[in-house]
Amino acid sequence: MLDIAIVGAGPVGATVAALCRREGLSIEVFEARTKPAEDARTLALSHASRELLESIDAWPSSGTTPIDSIHISQKGGPGRTLLEASEQGIPALGYTVSFAALTASLAARLGAMRIPLHYGAACEDIALDAGEARLRLANGREIGARLLVLADGGANASRIPGIVFREKDYEQRAVVAKVATDRAHGRRAYERFTPQGPVALLPVGEQFALVYTASPDEALRLLALGDAAFLAQLQTHFGDRAGRFTSVCARASFPLKLRAINSPVAMRTAIVGNAAQALHPIAGQGLNLGLRDAASLAAVVEATAHSAIGGATMLENYRASRERDTSRGVAFTDFLASAFTDERRLPTWGRGLALTVLDLLPPARRAFAQRMIHGARR
Repeated sequence: MLDIAIVGAGPVGATVAALCRREGLSIEVFEARTKPAEDARTLALSHASRELLESIDAWPSSGTTPIDSIHISQKGGPGRTLLEASEQGIPALGYTVSFAALTASLAARLGAMRIPLHYGAACEDIALDAGEARLRLANGREIGARLLVLADGGANASRIPGIVFREKDYEQRAVVAKVATDRAHGRRAYERFTPQGPVALLPVGEQFALVYTASPDEALRLLALGDAAFLAQLQTHFGDRAGRFTSVCARASFPLKLRAINSPVAMRTAIVGNAAQALHPIAGQGLNLGLRDAASLAAVVEATAHSAIGGATMLENYRASRERDTSRGVAFTDFLASAFTDERRLPTWGRGLALTVLDLLPPARRAFAQRMIHGARR
C-alpha cells in the first residue's frame, strides 16, 4: 500500500508530490495523458508561487516573463490604479509561465526525487473505506493508498460519495490569443474592465497573452474575423495604453464558469487545485490558489504521524487550513467578474472611486497587492 497516491500530474498534483519530502513516504503520481504536456497555454503565477516552486527546485529555467507592474482601469468611466513590484519590495509581482515548461520542470524534479510518475494511467474507479483508498486504472492495475489526492481538474471527483459542485455560468467566453504591439511592454500587465467583461494583457516574451471576455455570440464573431479586422476591434475595445496592436496569432476561446466543491476532503481523500475550485481567469488567481492548496496539504502531511496519514483528523486539519483562503479567493474573483460588468452591483462611479482610492492611498494599494500575491492568509 502506498502512503500517497496522486491522480493528476499537472502543476498542483506534481507540486504536492515534490513538497511531501519526509523520508520514508511512498508516493506515486498517476496521469491520464499518455505523454508529457505540450500545451501552449500561458499561466499567470504570483511571486509567492515562484518562491514555493523555487523551494523545491522546480522553477522553469526558461519560458517565464516577469510582471513588474499591473495597470488597472475601466472603460467608459474614470479611475485607474498602478500596482508596482518596487512598492512591495519584491523583484516582480508575478510571472507568466509556459504550461509545458512548468510541467516539464516539475516532472524532472519528481524524477530526481525518484517519485514514480505514470503516464497513460487514467483512473477508472475509486473505492474508499476507513483503512485505505483504492484505485483501479485503465491498464488494469489496482492501487491502495493511505491518502488519495485528486489533482485532475475534477475528472474523478464525481466518483467520491457526497462530493457535489456549486456551479455558476457567467454566460461569457474568453477569447485568448498572442498579440504584439508597436511598443515594448516593459514587463507591464494590463487589466481593463469593460461593460462586456474584463480584457487582460500579460507580457510573454516580447508579446502579450490576451484574454478578451465576450458574450458567446461575440466570441464566435471575434474568432471568425480576419487578423486585421480583429486587431482593429481590439484597439477600439482596449484603447492605446499598450500601444498599437500589430499582429495576432493562436486565437481560441473557452467558456467562463465558476465551479466550487462542497468539501475538499472525503474519506481518505483530499481534493486540490482545479479539482476543487475552477475560477474565472480575472486577476489570475486560479493556479496560485491551487498551489497554496498543495503547500497546505504537504504541511499537514508533514505534521501528521505516519500511521495517521489519510485519517479523519489529518483531513479535517487540511480542510480547516484552506477554508479562509479558498472561500475568499472564490468570492474575490466572482465579485470582480460580476461587479465590473453589472451596474446594479457597482455603478461606474463606484468602480472609478474604488480605483482612485487604490491609486491615491499607498496602504490600500499595498494591501490589495498583498492579497493578490499571497491570498487570504490565516
